Amino acid sequence: MQSIKLSVTVRGRLASKYSAADLRTIDAAVRKWITADAARGIRTVHVAVDDRRQMQEHGAGAATVKGTATALQVKRAVDALWSRLSPDYLVLFGAPDVVPYFVVPNPSFNVDGDDEKTTPTDNPYACSAPYARARRASYLVPDRVVGRIPDMVKDGDPAWFLAYLETATKWASRPRSDYDGAYAICCDEWKDAGRDCMEYIGEPRDRLMISPPVDDDTAAARTRLKARAHMIKCHGAGLDPMFYGQKGEDFFPEALRSETLKTRVAPACLPAAMCCFGAQVYWPDDPRASRRGQWPIASTYLRMGALGFAGSTMVAWVGPGEMMCADWIAAGYLKGVLGGASLGRAMLEAKQDFVRWVQQQGRAPDLAEEKTLVEFVLLGDPSIHPVAAAPAAVPRARGAAGPALAARPSTLALQERRQRRMVRADLAVSMRVALPMRTAVHATAARAQQLFRTVEALLGKDVAQYGLKAQETKVQKVQTRIAVGVPATRAAAGIGRVRAAIGSMRDSYEYYWTGRKEHDGLRTIRLVKVEADAAGNVLRTAVRHSA
Repeated sequence: MQSIKLSVTVRGRLASKYSAADLRTIDAAVRKWITADAARGIRTVHVAVDDRRQMQEHGAGAATVKGTATALQVKRAVDALWSRLSPDYLVLFGAPDVVPYFVVPNPSFNVDGDDEKTTPTDNPYACSAPYARARRASYLVPDRVVGRIPDMVKDGDPAWFLAYLETATKWASRPRSDYDGAYAICCDEWKDAGRDCMEYIGEPRDRLMISPPVDDDTAAARTRLKARAHMIKCHGAGLDPMFYGQKGEDFFPEALRSETLKTRVAPACLPAAMCCFGAQVYWPDDPRASRRGQWPIASTYLRMGALGFAGSTMVAWVGPGEMMCADWIAAGYLKGVLGGASLGRAMLEAKQDFVRWVQQQGRAPDLAEEKTLVEFVLLGDPSIHPVAAAPAAVPRARGAAGPALAARPSTLALQERRQRRMVRADLAVSMRVALPMRTAVHATAARAQQLFRTVEALLGKDVAQYGLKAQETKVQKVQTRIAVGVPATRAAAGIGRVRAAIGSMRDSYEYYWTGRKEHDGLRTIRLVKVEADAAGNVLRTAVRHSA
């Protein structure tokens, strides 16, 4: 019995980026990666989905991608291969200009705040349900373990692939203690929530570094950057190779630079970022880049030996005083990996456990939470297990240096992995069934004013500074289904074939106000939510900050 890892790419797009000689070099590195996986008990199947011969070899010739590869075409090819191979892991091999992102509606879109109409995401690849843009249940809650190995957008230098493939070939599980003492940094404005994140991942609350005053020129930060676990709760910006701290409303000092990371990243590093655009991979010489020629932070981590990177493709929502949205995903991912999960399993479970936690509160994910689910991606090989789980890794030979290679898993371990996948697939089905139906409605001026006054005291000076106005309200009628008796069925059957007994429907209304400010090109947004019943009685409130 073997674990199977399916790796898919679009060969035509690779051929348009790389010379024939460079492609041969990349192919050789892929073969070494596959050989190393085999020694770990993983059968890696690397398929060009636009190559009909390769697709036919796996019984999926009819799903061969033709013409200009779209995300939907690649998804259909993945689904066809999945039905034949039943893999445990999926790798998307290439940056978005090789294997395209899906682009889905941004749930928290509001022209006065989060003005991005769409969000790039890998979530549909991670869902066994057929993709339908208008049906968010088809892509919101993942049930597959997925990661993306990116090269560099618009760049024909094979070093981006080769450096990471060497990492993915040579990685070895380490003792949990190797990841103690995390590099963890947070904006001063969010330090209370940041300390909660520290506690959640098993680190002392008082080891959180606060920016300002800390930045990557600070001696303590430079020392801590050599730690193998990194948690970054700072600001990020599009096409920007830096993360920023915050003090007050007008001071946003540089907290972390990609140039610093080039000489500070430790091998086998595990970074996760709550920052806006944290996982954005863009061409360093893009004319729109804030500092042309400097590498994106996520790409720098991977180039310099990090095992993977968890982050957001667009504007991310975080909590200032308590963990919210991106905090739960990034911290949950780190907690899972440090507990012995693979990178991909940790991301899947972080997302599912977040939805489960929300639903256990008796409510449905709101618009900011839905955006968080789709925009977080894993960059890296999802099968990598950074932390050795019991039984321990193969012992070192006496006098040997470095960590031991991960033990080849036993038949029982493989069976347990397959059981986990089945349980998580069933859990995704039940979560999708319970997703609410949303309808945009108009609020009366009186009701909007009444509810706005409820949160005005929470916001204080933010009301004026961010231009929040009672009459500028986005309202959603939310019909939450109370599902009981959802049968245990494979997620591959799709929601339409799940017979859920619906006990009742609960109606509520979500009111949203957003506003933004610009600070030397860095945009910050406030998102305010009030959930009320039909009579206007307030059920809950939330104030979220853009990272």
